[in-house]
Amino acid sequence: MNQGSPSCANCTNSDYVTFKFRVNRFNIYFCKTCQNGFTYPMPKNISKYYHSNYWISPGIIGITKNFIFNLFHARRKNWLQKYLSSGDILEVGAGEGNFEKSLNKNYLVTGIELPGSKIKNRSILKVNFLKWKTNKKFDAVIFWESLEHVRTPKKYLEKSYALLKTNGLIFIEYPRFNCLESRLFGKHWFHLDPPRHLAHLTDKGLRTLLLQTHFKPVLAKSILAFEYTIWGYIESFLDIFGVKSTDYIKKRGVVFSLILLLPIVFLSFIAETIFLLINQSPIGFMLAEKKNG
Repeated sequence: MNQGSPSCANCTNSDYVTFKFRVNRFNIYFCKTCQNGFTYPMPKNISKYYHSNYWISPGIIGITKNFIFNLFHARRKNWLQKYLSSGDILEVGAGEGNFEKSLNKNYLVTGIELPGSKIKNRSILKVNFLKWKTNKKFDAVIFWESLEHVRTPKKYLEKSYALLKTNGLIFIEYPRFNCLESRLFGKHWFHLDPPRHLAHLTDKGLRTLLLQTHFKPVLAKSILAFEYTIWGYIESFLDIFGVKSTDYIKKRGVVFSLILLLPIVFLSFIAETIFLLINQSPIGFMLAEKKNG
């Protein structure tokens, strides 16, 4: 038992919660009960931590970022098409809706974002997901790098379960708090990103939450996701020396900064390839099904 530790957002107890790191004036704790981490304290107004260029960056940086993300949406599209040939999709954390644009007419997508998000796509609903009411049932709910942004992942999974049709699917892509890169970089690991990342999911922890919310896990795997991992490694490496460049580049679009980083880009490519080969990619994918009844 750890006296004085905050309660886990998923387990609502503090008996087996341990302190891990302090990052960006926020603490990262780990819950041994549900095997997931969480950021504490959790800001009441999280939207102020998402600057206006978080979703869309200006100039050449924005063009490059959109090209890369559109390219790698193909991976996600392949997953969806492999397990679901058509249907109604709910995307939680849809951003500007670029994934929806990559799909054919066999899919009807409803996209949701935070109420305070600064996205420009008017077709995306800005709502509190847990309070959102709809009579519609979906064939799939997807969280592409978004479940780690919520306060209570378990409640989001419960709500997703309620919104799914029988045998409906849930697709989750997430940073793996238990991966080798996370352990190597510790508090400098880019994908901690508090307070925007409120949950820090592990493979075992996410599976535990899925089982607790009556989902049947179907597939779990370490994935090739260079659009996240290359930059994540670079930022983790630079953070050791106190250099934080991601938001600076996104806000100002400084191409020269990227040129200076080319040697580290090469190093990160090699490292991330090795991590993938030993099943330690920083990014994981999990697929689960809503059980009958």
